[in-house]
Amino acid sequence: MSSLTSSIASRLRAAADPAAKASYEWYFKGEVSFLGVRTPNVRQIFRETAPPIREYPVSRAMADAFTLLRARHAEEKQVAVLLLHRYRRELPADFLRRLEPVFDAGVREWGTCDGISARVLRHLLLRSPAECRRVVSWSRSRYPWRQRASAVAFVNEARHGKHTTEIIRVCERIVDNPHRFVQLGMGWVLRELWLAEPDAVLAFLRAHYPKISREGLRYAIEKMPASEQKGLLTEHSTGGPKACRARYRAAS
Repeated sequence: MSSLTSSIASRLRAAADPAAKASYEWYFKGEVSFLGVRTPNVRQIFRETAPPIREYPVSRAMADAFTLLRARHAEEKQVAVLLLHRYRRELPADFLRRLEPVFDAGVREWGTCDGISARVLRHLLLRSPAECRRVVSWSRSRYPWRQRASAVAFVNEARHGKHTTEIIRVCERIVDNPHRFVQLGMGWVLRELWLAEPDAVLAFLRAHYPKISREGLRYAIEKMPASEQKGLLTEHSTGGPKACRARYRAAS
């Protein structure tokens, strides 16, 4: 451990609350280990401990962030995300390639996944076409959390109607994975894309009903009018719009 990661780990353990630990681990059904440090306290510890950028080169910051991402507890991973976000403008061109094995080894839940997606990947995909393509390529990964990240990274852009082609490409790939949080990540980005590109979202949903989970569909249609939500849920239940119309004609 570096002096920074050692100091942060020490301060996190000093701030741990057993009641918070029990609550968080119950919520995550024991799949994630926590120290029991509340998020505002994690952020305060980071602000008070991490040195200014001008005093700490990006190479050391990346090494420390990667160490923290591989750590056992969720709060340490939260600090890793905060550290990478602070250096988002200084990260080297090969950062995503170097992040991938660390991400696959250290990310096991949606909190860390979404933190990296929103605070780091989102900025990189806007920085260059090559980095955007690299984020899109995560949709082909065999790791479900990297697949989820490939969708969640585009959430902010989706609501503004940007990168629609890339978003649909990502969704076409990850829709084949029934993993709950991959489906929900897909639903989330489609929900935001619907605000700008409703026809594209409707076409995607209707083309892929058999592969979309009910929960994923509910995420995707959450911002639609209630009547449209009801119609899409009915179509999903009955095998698609053609089957739905056929059942309606038979009942008439």
